[in-house]
Amino acid sequence: MTLAWGRHVARLLLPLVGLSLTIGGCGQPLYVARLSWTEARILLRREPIERVMARPDVDPALRERLRLVLAARSFARDRLGFTVGDSYTTYAAVTPGETTVNVVSAAYRDRLKPYTWWYPIAGRVPYRGFFDRSAAQAEASRLARHDLDVDVRTAVAFSTLGWFADPLLSTTAQAGPVSLVTTVLHELFHQTLYVPGESAFNESAATFAGERGAIEFFCTGPEADAERCQTARAAWAETRVRARVLQHLAARLRRLYAEHLPAAERERVRASLTASAARSLTHRGLDGDDAIVPPNNARLLGALLYATRLDDFALLAPGDSDPGPGLRALVASARGAPDPFESLAALTAEWGKLQSG
Repeated sequence: MTLAWGRHVARLLLPLVGLSLTIGGCGQPLYVARLSWTEARILLRREPIERVMARPDVDPALRERLRLVLAARSFARDRLGFTVGDSYTTYAAVTPGETTVNVVSAAYRDRLKPYTWWYPIAGRVPYRGFFDRSAAQAEASRLARHDLDVDVRTAVAFSTLGWFADPLLSTTAQAGPVSLVTTVLHELFHQTLYVPGESAFNESAATFAGERGAIEFFCTGPEADAERCQTARAAWAETRVRARVLQHLAARLRRLYAEHLPAAERERVRASLTASAARSLTHRGLDGDDAIVPPNNARLLGALLYATRLDDFALLAPGDSDPGPGLRALVASARGAPDPFESLAALTAEWGKLQSG
C-alpha cells in the first residue's frame, strides 16, 4: 500500500453485519449474500496471531509484522483509549483476489455532491462495493447515463466496524511497518467512533487517529525507532499538504458551480482548476494525484472523505504532544452530535484555551 489515497482505499468500510441482518428488507438479497459469504469465509480462516507467531516455519518478516500489530493494538487500547475488542488478535491467510472489492462511487458534474446509497447501521454512504468487476462496471455505466461523474477503484480490505473480531489479513500484513500500524490504528478508531451517515467525518477523524497515533507509537511509544518515527512524521505532513490542496480545489470548484455556466464552459474551467491543483502538488514535491486529474467529482469527493479539515483535527494533538487526551475528547464530543464537524469546531476552540492555560 502507498501513502495517501492508495492506502486509504484499502480501508473501505463495508457494514456486512447490518446488511446481512436485514437481508429481507434490503431489496438486494444476492448482493448482500455475496458480501456476507465472503466475510464468513475470511472469518472461518482466523487463527490466533500468537499461535501463528509460535510456528517454527513462519517467515521472520511476518512474525515481526504480527508482533507489531499486537503491540499497536495494546497501544491503541491503553494509551489512546480506543475500543479494540478482539480485533487484530487473529490472522487470516487470503489471496488478493479473494478480498478485492471493486468500489463504485458517483457524483454530480455540476456540483460537489455525491450520489449515495443507504445501508442499515452505516446510514447513507457515498460508495458501493462489488466483488464482481463486471457488476461494478455495469453499475458505473448505469450511473454515467444519468450524467454523473463515476469512479471504479479497488480495495483489498474492509472492516465490520467491530461487529466481528476483524482479523489481520495476509494482504494487509505485507505493508511496511509504519503503514501497517497506521492502518490498524485507523480501523480500531472506527470501532471506537462511527457516526452513521457522516462518512467524511468518520474517515477524516480516523485518518488523524491513525497517522497521529503512529507518530506517537514510533516516536515516544513502546516501539520508539528514529527511522520509523521520521517516516510516520513525513507521512502525516504529506497527508496534510495534500488535504489542503484538495480542499482548496474543492472550494474553487464550488464557486465555479455556483455560477451556473454552460456545460462546455464549466468543463473548460474545471479542467483548468484541476490542472492548477496538480501543479501545486508537484511544486510541493508530491506526486500528482489521480483524484485531481482528469476532472472527476466522484474521485475528488472520494479523496476528500479522508482529507476533510485535517488541520482542525491536528489542533487536538499539537506538536509532539500525546494525542490520547485529544482523541478521547473527540470521541466524547462527536458521539451523538447532530453535526460532528460542528462539535469538532467547538472542541478545538475549547481545547486551544485549555492548552494555552
